[in-house]
Amino acid sequence: MTLRSEPCFRELGEAVRSFAEGRRIVEIVNTGNWGDALIHAGQAQFFRDNGIEPWRFSIFHLRGMPRPKLFVLSKILARRAVVTGNGAFREFYSRPKDISEVARNFSRVFIMPSSFPLMPNFDLSKTELWRRDCSESLSLVPQAKFCHDMAFYLNPSPRHPTKETGLFFRTDVEQDDFEIPQGNCDLSAKGTHSSDYQAFLNRVGEYEVIYTNRLHVGIAGALLNREVHLFGSRTNKVRSIFDSSLKPFYSNIHYHAEPPKFS
Repeated sequence: MTLRSEPCFRELGEAVRSFAEGRRIVEIVNTGNWGDALIHAGQAQFFRDNGIEPWRFSIFHLRGMPRPKLFVLSKILARRAVVTGNGAFREFYSRPKDISEVARNFSRVFIMPSSFPLMPNFDLSKTELWRRDCSESLSLVPQAKFCHDMAFYLNPSPRHPTKETGLFFRTDVEQDDFEIPQGNCDLSAKGTHSSDYQAFLNRVGEYEVIYTNRLHVGIAGALLNREVHLFGSRTNKVRSIFDSSLKPFYSNIHYHAEPPKFS
């Protein structure tokens, strides 16, 4: 079940159109794993539905430009930039520094719904912030408006399960301290933000029941009406978005505060 008809997406659309003022703007593309492909796909559909056609530049491409060239680029293409929604504003990633340094070259910046467990060094006088949860981000950026993660804007076609149980636990820097079960597949690590998001949904859709602490595996399961058991990781990201966007709408999604145990 998609959440695209929720009022917050209409409010976000109005805000983005007002920000663009009918002009083409730059999208600072946050790179990421295969789960992030759902964010990118949902955001792309959202932009099309709202008449927004951005120039898209990877954060790594912009970050690697000499500062004079980046300054000129920002003035020639657009003085306004929108940043892809993400969960990478965390102390163990370089993304807070990368995006804030690039953002300084634009006169106005719009951050699509993201998690804010810390505040990057943005110039808040020219930055509009949207958060994707009502707990960890709310306490730090209470001025930010709320909208669901952009993956919830997707409306995928049904997939028919052929297998019983899928184990999709993360094995990266954000993994929690519990033993990874045999047969686990860290699906999000198998691709990037530019990989085929439909193939990601296909993989999740193979299973009737899903166990994971990968946020977008859980969101994919929700969109496909699967029974999903969510667990925490090193951060509060999963719990925060479960409380804000999953628990109120999806009775088939369950959050477990204790680490999983498989015997």
